[in-house]
Amino acid sequence: MSKNLVIVESPAKAKTINKILGKDFVVKASMGHVRDLPERELGVDLEHRFKPKYVPIKTREKVLKELKGLARQAERIYLAPDPDREGEAIAWHLMAALKDKQNADRFCRVTYNEITAPAIRKAFAEPRQIDQPKVDSQQARRVLDRIVGYKVSPLLWRRIRGASSAGRVQSVALRLVCEREREITNFKAQEYWILGARVRKLVDPTDPFTITLARIDGQKADIKSGEQAHAIRADLEGRALRVSAIIRREINRRAPPAFITSTLQQAASSRLGYAPKRTMQLAQKLYEGKDFGDGPVGLITYMRTDSVALSPVAIEAVRSFIGGAFGAEYVPEQPNFYRSKADAQGAHEAIRPTDAFRTPDQLAGRLEPDELKLYQLIWERFVACQMASARIAQRTAEIEAVPPAGRTSTYLFRASTSDVLFPGYMRLSGVEEERRAEQKKPDEEDEEPEVKLPPLQEGESVEKLDWTEERKETQPPPRFTEASLVKALEENGVGRPSTYASTISTVIDRHYVDKDKRALKPTAMGFRVNDFLVHHLPQLFDVKFTARMEEELDEVEEGKITWVAMLEGFYASFQDWVEKAKGPPADVGTT
Repeated sequence: MSKNLVIVESPAKAKTINKILGKDFVVKASMGHVRDLPERELGVDLEHRFKPKYVPIKTREKVLKELKGLARQAERIYLAPDPDREGEAIAWHLMAALKDKQNADRFCRVTYNEITAPAIRKAFAEPRQIDQPKVDSQQARRVLDRIVGYKVSPLLWRRIRGASSAGRVQSVALRLVCEREREITNFKAQEYWILGARVRKLVDPTDPFTITLARIDGQKADIKSGEQAHAIRADLEGRALRVSAIIRREINRRAPPAFITSTLQQAASSRLGYAPKRTMQLAQKLYEGKDFGDGPVGLITYMRTDSVALSPVAIEAVRSFIGGAFGAEYVPEQPNFYRSKADAQGAHEAIRPTDAFRTPDQLAGRLEPDELKLYQLIWERFVACQMASARIAQRTAEIEAVPPAGRTSTYLFRASTSDVLFPGYMRLSGVEEERRAEQKKPDEEDEEPEVKLPPLQEGESVEKLDWTEERKETQPPPRFTEASLVKALEENGVGRPSTYASTISTVIDRHYVDKDKRALKPTAMGFRVNDFLVHHLPQLFDVKFTARMEEELDEVEEGKITWVAMLEGFYASFQDWVEKAKGPPADVGTT
């Protein structure tokens, strides 16, 4: 029997790590959590400081029995689940389930952000104790969610036939989807008009180009009706067009940072069509590792993170790769650094390849097609984030419609073009398209379009070929997709990287939300559930309140407050809210 027992969550990870550590270690998988609150009772002692009642998970009984036998014989027991709150809690539960008087001092915790030989060996050379505040934070979340689900779901069952459950975070996600749907339903379209002209130079090159009306009497051209558009057209007739200004500027466009969980899910959805749940399943496989003949290795770092930080070693390696692959001019003088959100877990890195020199082309035919596409997305984003900025020259021509005698109205047209002086990170295919998709505004199609603009001089006249006019209508906000809902949850501070995918899957599985192609639309049941919860428990399912609860969970992890004190503060208000929500059975709500 090996002197060292290592316990991770999954068999794939166990296999990879076992080959790295060698014959002196036996690595086993716990298959996730081995203990949890009981299924058919609250399992939380509300009268005695919220003490949880943990029981072995039935499907883990066989695993637990094997682990207990191995633990009794091992001289050292390394608890090596994922490096986040959930992983810390799994380690804590494992120790509680496996320790006895004989082996209580043999347990230690190891964490790593990537499953590579150097990272694993470094982690096992620096074992530590369980991080209790991190465990307490996860425990507080579990107890909090159990209390909310256990106390609120029965209210739904009594009031709304066919309702399944309520959840602290899932119900807020449902609220966002329902509120967006009502915005769409209540939206009143307003017409507006875009006026412009097709023009050409009087000397070569005389290829036509398009200009767009931007200003009327110095104010933004805001044309609300056909009558107004036709009146402006009539006033423009007979006017000469002259270039009044050429505006030039150079823009340095910086690459976006390496992926975090939410941005990976958004990019994989928009560019690859993957649902967040699918993205995380594929990322898990890439993280746990593949064996290509030289021993198993994890291909990406840990994929549940909200930090854009990168290790100095990773930055040095990718800068070396960029210099060799693209040239010295593509390596910025200093590494690019990005700022994480204030509430990001700083101990984590962004999602990146474990080896920048392992290109997607090298893995073609060695990974499953979907795995390769996701790896390429991650690899490109990481390499690009350490490349030099793109330099872009923008040129805007302002063209005035010269007023003839007797007319005082002024009209200013614009046409813009841009030229890439130096591509920088845009040299890497696909990255710029992704950046534009992320930054696109709902009304972006109505901004001045880019045109192929010929060389122009101030004072130069241009010939009008024909006036153009286009009637448009304002558009309602789009329905959420899974990707845009993840973004909304993140922006509102609701949930954390480990919860986004499961939260969205839950509201779909509960048939509260239907997925039509990529769009999320509330069902009639979803509306009724949301209306009941928002009407009867408005404080509990308020977006800002839910975000504040996430902040308090962070404060528990940071040791600023105890998890019991946090729950006491919540439960005092919660009891009052639930009592007020109770009432006679009746199916309520609107569709």
